[in-house]
Amino acid sequence: MTTAELILYATPVGPLAAALDDLFERINDTQPTTAQTYPPHCTLTGFFHRSTSEIPRITSELAAAAERLEPMPADAVEIVELHRRPDWVGLELRSSWMEALTEGFVREHELAVGDDALRPKSWPHLSIAYGDVDLTHAIESVVGFDIDLPVAWEVDLWQRTGRSWKRLRDRDDQRP
Repeated sequence: MTTAELILYATPVGPLAAALDDLFERINDTQPTTAQTYPPHCTLTGFFHRSTSEIPRITSELAAAAERLEPMPADAVEIVELHRRPDWVGLELRSSWMEALTEGFVREHELAVGDDALRPKSWPHLSIAYGDVDLTHAIESVVGFDIDLPVAWEVDLWQRTGRSWKRLRDRDDQRP
């Protein structure tokens, strides 16, 4: 049995996502932090491990949880603030819609004996920089960063294999 390391992420799309990609690239080129080893995202659950044969069922569970909600409204995610602290740089977020989707996914997901539990996250945020390096460059890089750029969000199951990431969907056009 092959085991997959999975996680539920909300990822930005649109102009804010493009600006974040550029920002991540600039930070990575100068002084990368732990955040640059991940795609820009908001974590909705902790990592969990399942057999790769279960992935289609799990993506279907996510789709079913999304179908139980109203479609994600354009203002579903509020960017509360851009934080620049010595130990963390990122966007603090607020979203009752993403919280409801995560709760629905946890309810929908079938746990088998021996499965590690799904761990919903309680602090919605998007990390720009953190880790065991000096964050001065990252802090300077976000000065003037426009958090009011248009953005939409996609919620998907992701698989991490070493240093690579794969977005997993029930179907190609599924975008909760």
